[in-house]
Amino acid sequence: MKRIYTALTSLAVLGILALVTVARGIGGGVTAAEDDRFRINGTTLTKYLGTDTYVSLPDTITTIGDEAFSGNETLTSLTIPDSVTQISFNAFKNCTALTGVILPDSVEKVGPGAFEGCTSLTSVEIGENVRSWGSGVFTNCDSLATVSIDPDNEYLTYYNGAVYNGNMTMLYQVLPAREGDNYVMPDTVESIDTYAFWNLQNTKNVMVSNKVASIPRQAMASMGSVENAVIQNPTTSIGERAFANNANLKQVVVPASVVNIDRRAFAGSPDLKIYTSKSSTADTFGRNNKIPVIYEAEYPTDFMDSNVGLEEMPNVGDSSDSSTSTTTTTTTTTTTTTGDQGTDDTEQGNSGNGQQTTQNSSGFQSTEGYIHPLDVPEKDDVIGKTVIVAGRAVVLMDNRRGQVYGIPGGVKADVVPEDSDNQDQSLSGSQEEENTSDSITVNVQNSSTAESDSIAQRKYYKQKDLTNYDISENIKTIGRLAFAESGLKSIVIPDNVTEIEYGAFLSCTNLTDVTIPDSVTDIGTKAFEGTAWMNNWKNSESDGDFLIVGDGILLAYKGNDAHVEIPDGVKQIGSEAFKGHTEILDVAVPASVNKICAEAFRNCCALTGLTGCEGLKTVVRGAFYGTQISEEDFNK
Repeated sequence: MKRIYTALTSLAVLGILALVTVARGIGGGVTAAEDDRFRINGTTLTKYLGTDTYVSLPDTITTIGDEAFSGNETLTSLTIPDSVTQISFNAFKNCTALTGVILPDSVEKVGPGAFEGCTSLTSVEIGENVRSWGSGVFTNCDSLATVSIDPDNEYLTYYNGAVYNGNMTMLYQVLPAREGDNYVMPDTVESIDTYAFWNLQNTKNVMVSNKVASIPRQAMASMGSVENAVIQNPTTSIGERAFANNANLKQVVVPASVVNIDRRAFAGSPDLKIYTSKSSTADTFGRNNKIPVIYEAEYPTDFMDSNVGLEEMPNVGDSSDSSTSTTTTTTTTTTTTTGDQGTDDTEQGNSGNGQQTTQNSSGFQSTEGYIHPLDVPEKDDVIGKTVIVAGRAVVLMDNRRGQVYGIPGGVKADVVPEDSDNQDQSLSGSQEEENTSDSITVNVQNSSTAESDSIAQRKYYKQKDLTNYDISENIKTIGRLAFAESGLKSIVIPDNVTEIEYGAFLSCTNLTDVTIPDSVTDIGTKAFEGTAWMNNWKNSESDGDFLIVGDGILLAYKGNDAHVEIPDGVKQIGSEAFKGHTEILDVAVPASVNKICAEAFRNCCALTGLTGCEGLKTVVRGAFYGTQISEEDFNK
């Protein structure tokens, strides 16, 4: 009997093993509790031991632990269940076959280097609740050019091949395979994370935001393909190994505002030159550390974002603190309203160069939810209020007496995205390098074929020997930077031309005579900036305060009045027309104006309202950036 019992027991064991084997053969796995591929400690997956190409993680785990999949060279895809809230340090480091990953909405935290070295990774979808983001999450992901972030995610933003925090004040990382030669850091960015530019594959020119106070350690180290980097005022310091190990880096522009440079800031960057001003800290640093110092720029002077399918700049901002920007203190006769507390322009963020002045606690301008001080109820004997705006005392009459401020009641207009005035949306096809100058030039993407009715972008860019040009009768459009930095002395634009694109005549310093006919209905940002024609007008005392050209386009304003009346007949308030006029309190807009273009009133920090606007139809987003007016008010 004993032998029969033993035999039956053996058969039972063999049967169980067979069932397990069959279960593993169906669907490539078994239930989590029985699957020895997963080492789980509590609810943390500490290690995956399998060799499958596809893995569905157990729904009993909440954390993918440190280096749980590190070094796995067979995994190509996986499913992360909704139970997972955290992906830890180096969780998928060097998973070289992994091509795509979806982080479900349950994931709240992604640790440093979570996907470092995933060289085949091309597709990443990030859910709406990721709120903690580690340094170098996608470092050395050589094939990753874009990511997709849930539009409801308030903590992360993707734009133009880079990942930022929610309001874009922190740059987390420029993606390694980001397309386009040029990366211009949005001017919202105040901080750069460690490893932010690590091992880029395509980008050659980088410009840092003018709000970044310091370049932290390793932030711009090992940048791969980058050849030129530009730091702007008012950056003051460069940290330890900030630009270390940049084999391709040819030049870093260091402004005189930088007064502190770590001794190892540029270690291991053998071909580097520092471009700076004489007797600056960078000048002394270069000479003391045997780094060539130059005083004449060798970097591209026309930095603009470039990327295939350049995205619209996200409309970001931290509205949570916006209400604190209008704290009021009332008395029987006056009310003082302050934004960020400060007693002068410097504390308010206005250094006199047109920079943003009213900021919330994160340092990012937000006008959403702005409450005008006259909307705060007062006693009947209050006839006015004193408002402190950007360090200025502004007296506003009581609204019961008919004072108009903000957006006139009943005025509506379409708020449209910023168009090609400031974006390379039309760029596609192969890259073409300009060789018309001894200085380094930016490789740009040109249209695949130049249309016969347009002068192609950059057609005569930097051609100093070009002093005169006759525009033919078939031309309708003068393309982006078509004549920028050329030697043109005069230009007569014929009445067949309807559009002049961004920077078409930018920095034509010899261009003194310009004729613009009524046929021109669109003029892009900076189309004539830096021309002798524009500069002569600004310095003239006899030509009036408004430069009006083409079909009623207000191109520029040079007055200094607090109350501005735009002349009747103006149809468009052009891009940057009033930019940086911090003295303006209100603007009377005639019924003839139908469009307000991009950045028309940028950084007019004291601007409290418009009057009129009866004919207004279109407002380009960003027209009132840095003011107390929100474009959204036009849609109400």
